[in-house]
Amino acid sequence: MRIISPYTYPHNWLKGNFHTHTTRSDGDTSPAATISAYRDDNYDFLSITDHDLLSSSAPKRAGDMLLIPGQECHVPGGRGLFDYHIVGLGLKRAVRRRTSGQALIDAINAQGALAFVAHPRWSFMPYDLFNELSGYAGLEVYNGVCDKGFGRGFSQDFWDAYMTAHKLPLYAVAVDDTHALRRDFALGWTWVNAAKRPRSIYDALKQGNCYATTGPRFETIRVERGAITVRTTSAKAVKFVSTDGRIAGQVEGEHVKRASYTPRGTEVYIRVEVHGHDGTVAWSNPFMIEP
Repeated sequence: MRIISPYTYPHNWLKGNFHTHTTRSDGDTSPAATISAYRDDNYDFLSITDHDLLSSSAPKRAGDMLLIPGQECHVPGGRGLFDYHIVGLGLKRAVRRRTSGQALIDAINAQGALAFVAHPRWSFMPYDLFNELSGYAGLEVYNGVCDKGFGRGFSQDFWDAYMTAHKLPLYAVAVDDTHALRRDFALGWTWVNAAKRPRSIYDALKQGNCYATTGPRFETIRVERGAITVRTTSAKAVKFVSTDGRIAGQVEGEHVKRASYTPRGTEVYIRVEVHGHDGTVAWSNPFMIEP
């Protein structure tokens, strides 16, 4: 049996948000004030992803914080759903609307950029449509504004369904999707294991060398002696989630800080969830299991 880990060690965790809106589209705060808020909260990187508008044609810096070019792209609704959205990161030029999600993803990839499916549960996106798409880097497993405003911010079921059906890894991020800074700020974010350079961050996202969270932290995520082992901030539970979203193992307690799971070899993948005492969650990316 072989456990394929997306993580390199030692870790160098950088904190960032990949989905943000300003007054350039439907946000209520100027780009300058939005950048200042994230920079002052010690974020390492930020992408402003206004609707159908590219924030910049090249990475920039705002003090110590890196600004990554981004855009939220739209696919017209159909088949009983709202418009659904794809976030493009690292774009060099704006992407116009397409009539299909696959055409949009292909246009993003043609620029050497990364495509993430945004808030599929909020969009009422059918599972079969989500599973038909290919070539995207991952999905938003958590979207803060969709959770807080609509109760449809979590998308683990899309994640598990895709990996079970395709037997391929799919990587996840957590985002704010900020529209009203005073309401949506710092609800979900992503820690990327990378150097503080655009190319290093992009490469880590492609490889799944990152994790999504609404609060808890992974301090280390490793494969040791045939087991997936994590060290975390204090939590009430660490769960090892497997094929079809089943819980293959878990550790519960007052202050769980370390947990491990040895795959049996029958799993397609294992991903790890850390559940905080306050209801917050962190999600590792999947470890694929080869018999």
